[in-house]
Amino acid sequence: MSSTSSSNEPPSPTNSNGLNGQNGPVTFFVPANQRNTSKISAATHAASKLIERAMMVNSLPAGLAAPQQIPQTSTHAIVAAVINPAGQGILPLGSASSELLSAFECPVCLDYMLPPYLQCQAGHLVCGNCRPKVSACPTCRGPVPHIRNLGMEKIATNLQFPCKFAHSGCNQFFFHQEKVEHEEICEFRPYQCPCPGASCKWQGGLNDVMGHLMKLHKSITTLQGEDIVFLATDINLPGAVDWVMMQSCYNAYFMLVLEKQDKQEQGGTSYQMFYAVVQLIGTKKEAENFVYKLELSNNRRRLFWEASPRSIHEGVAAAIAQSDCLAFDTSHANFFAENGNLGINVTIQRVDGGMSLNR
Repeated sequence: MSSTSSSNEPPSPTNSNGLNGQNGPVTFFVPANQRNTSKISAATHAASKLIERAMMVNSLPAGLAAPQQIPQTSTHAIVAAVINPAGQGILPLGSASSELLSAFECPVCLDYMLPPYLQCQAGHLVCGNCRPKVSACPTCRGPVPHIRNLGMEKIATNLQFPCKFAHSGCNQFFFHQEKVEHEEICEFRPYQCPCPGASCKWQGGLNDVMGHLMKLHKSITTLQGEDIVFLATDINLPGAVDWVMMQSCYNAYFMLVLEKQDKQEQGGTSYQMFYAVVQLIGTKKEAENFVYKLELSNNRRRLFWEASPRSIHEGVAAAIAQSDCLAFDTSHANFFAENGNLGINVTIQRVDGGMSLNR
């Protein structure tokens, strides 16, 4: 993340109209000891004007020279609405920054657009996710936006955007390079029901997942402790079958999944595979605090697997598809089964330095 000097001396703009040539960025600066609503609004207004100018320059028809006071090199200008006196970069400032950020809202999905920015000839933008879905500019009904707006991209580089899950409680802001990465692991993102094999369409917050499972999936048994035995009964049942159990330890809940799938070789011969995996009712970052161990043992035979649990955001489907779990066929299952029942020893351990979850 870029940072800005905490000196009380404001940097000098390159010229008076808020635009620069090749000499470097323009910064709209409000000193910490003079910061008030009117000054913030003035900085935001100036930044908004720069956005308008950048869009106007980019929307000029090919071959038409830009006005003298708006040189084409102004697309290199960068806006910094307000500088954090602690030197931590650009901070969001309520309604002032909301006014500035509104220029980056997609008119279709209303989410904040991230670079690259493509605009129509009239200067209207649409985000990269929505652009393939539209047949015309959603604002003016002109041709689909296709003109690259470098000015907006330079401005966006120095702005912080709110997380897309702000409405669910996330109050963090990020530079666009970090925004997408954060949203992949944001604890406020909606979660799907983690129960495999069920046609449950539930979505909700992470803190609501266990309540949902206990209310609508009461058949799932929960065992307490770091070491348990996951007993899958009737493993010789025909067709695809899922066995699910919950394990509670370290103030966290883990979902144990054993899935049997029908497979077919190229020659047409069919066979069955078993896949065992553990997922944490938590985020990917929280899952890194733990290790799970699965073991099958019987008659001096032993099959062992150790890995970090999946988060419920990742789910188990990808792990099973890639065999990134304890995988074995029917013949191996029968080595360890007794009377058609298969017991899997499950151990959950906390990684050194890992913290218990408080949820």
